[in-house]
Amino acid sequence: MSSNLQLLPLHENQYFQNNVIELLNDEWQQSKTIRMRRLERSCNDFPISYILINNNNQLIGYCYVDRLLDEEQSVIVESVCIQRTLRGNGYGRILMKLLEDQLHQRKPKIEFIYLTTTDKRQFYEKCGYEETNPRVRLNISSKLFNGNEQILKNLLANQIQPTTDSHVILQKGSTIQRIQTIWMKKKI
Repeated sequence: MSSNLQLLPLHENQYFQNNVIELLNDEWQQSKTIRMRRLERSCNDFPISYILINNNNQLIGYCYVDRLLDEEQSVIVESVCIQRTLRGNGYGRILMKLLEDQLHQRKPKIEFIYLTTTDKRQFYEKCGYEETNPRVRLNISSKLFNGNEQILKNLLANQIQPTTDSHVILQKGSTIQRIQTIWMKKKI
């Protein structure tokens, strides 16, 4: 099954952007404008949006990869999503395996993949991920951080260790919800 699937950078296959927005909004509702801004940032360095497609050019899944501020040899994977009607067929595992292979080939300095989950811990454990301590999660690919990364690293190095409340997601919407998240890590 995996031989007829490909993991491709979205920025090289932009005609899939609307399909990706539909896929993501089926799982996590957000405005099309905000989604498009994030998808348009995909590039050959980081961040990179990847799509999983089959031989028929059908979108199977998506994920987003970015750097972590405090670990140059690590990345964080976000928004891992498989088409709702195709779940339970092993596509999630295939996406994660192809992603790990892709990162190992294209970015040989990357040693660790981090991710967070609220409800898919068992899935990621089956893929070889283990629970770990929360990491600093900043969108460092933003233009805001250009030239200021070392200053931020120095500030973070002097921080007190995070409390247990540091691993929550603040959801957008009419109210803010605190959602307990689990950080996971895998060496590739």
